[in-house]
Amino acid sequence: MFKRLLPAFLPLAVLAGCTSAPTAPPVVTAPPPPPLPPGLARLVGLYEPRVLALLGPASMARDEGPARQLQFIRPPCVLDVFLYPVANARAPQVRTAAARRPDGSRMEPGICFGLIAPPAG
Repeated sequence: MFKRLLPAFLPLAVLAGCTSAPTAPPVVTAPPPPPLPPGLARLVGLYEPRVLALLGPASMARDEGPARQLQFIRPPCVLDVFLYPVANARAPQVRTAAARRPDGSRMEPGICFGLIAPPAG
């Protein structure tokens, strides 16, 4: 009788051995960077202290999940700078930025950055 039942139970025995080991929770990292907007080459990749040294005190700073947002409200425009954790980096780095005019209309972040940052030199 055992020989007759063996073929029926063999697939179940094989499947029982296929359980997966528990996996570690995924590490939260920044999304891949979007294409670099023109004019932001001096900004992307900087750590927060260097951004503040370049642009002065932020008008607002807040953490949003893994990201950190620094907002710089200046007469020609408002620049939002977003820093994200980067693998093997000591601190979050600038990955992208967004900008708008004082009236709220959209503006290229690279242009805004160029208006409020001191010239490279």
